[in-house]
Amino acid sequence: MGIKKVIYTVQHTESVHHTNGHVGAWGDWPLSERGMEQARAVGRALAAEGVDGSYVMYCSDLQRAVMTAAGINETLHLTPEYLPIIREVNAGEGNGRPYEWFAANRAPQNGYDPDYRPFPDAESDRDVWKRLTPFYEMITKNEASRIVVVSHGTALGFLQEMLCGLRFEDVTGHRFHGRAGSVCRFTIGDDERINTEYINRLYC
Repeated sequence: MGIKKVIYTVQHTESVHHTNGHVGAWGDWPLSERGMEQARAVGRALAAEGVDGSYVMYCSDLQRAVMTAAGINETLHLTPEYLPIIREVNAGEGNGRPYEWFAANRAPQNGYDPDYRPFPDAESDRDVWKRLTPFYEMITKNEASRIVVVSHGTALGFLQEMLCGLRFEDVTGHRFHGRAGSVCRFTIGDDERINTEYINRLYC
């Protein structure tokens, strides 16, 4: 059985918000110096796996993802397509705030609620899933046979669940959680079945 499509997902590497006690979300944080080195390491690792100029790269338009793609492309030399649709979850008023402020001001939450929003202008899990669904459908059905996606932890967790065949209803009891710089590889065979080759592997 042949491989029809290869999809890599890459979670952005260490960002300034990982070290300064602030929320990421739609806060537009840059990478740390360590994060840039990690991004370069991911690029070298992907090249060693055979990722080359035949790949299409889709990237969140938030700065930490853009910088991760730039570090990767010091080796791969791809031209990213920047897409707001694959941004991290929008925390509304909480975007970029200190964690202490966020915790003190968000709406109370008792147990898991897929429609919970920490602030009225924030996204819920259901909102993020709906936002990502058209992107999932595009990358699994378009003509591009080799794809790299650079995005964020929550967004990629949902996208990875979609690629594993899970439904939104499954997220109440199951969630992928990757670390900064983690990489996943999926393949789609000629029979249209999606195969998970590895999840959240670290090269940096």
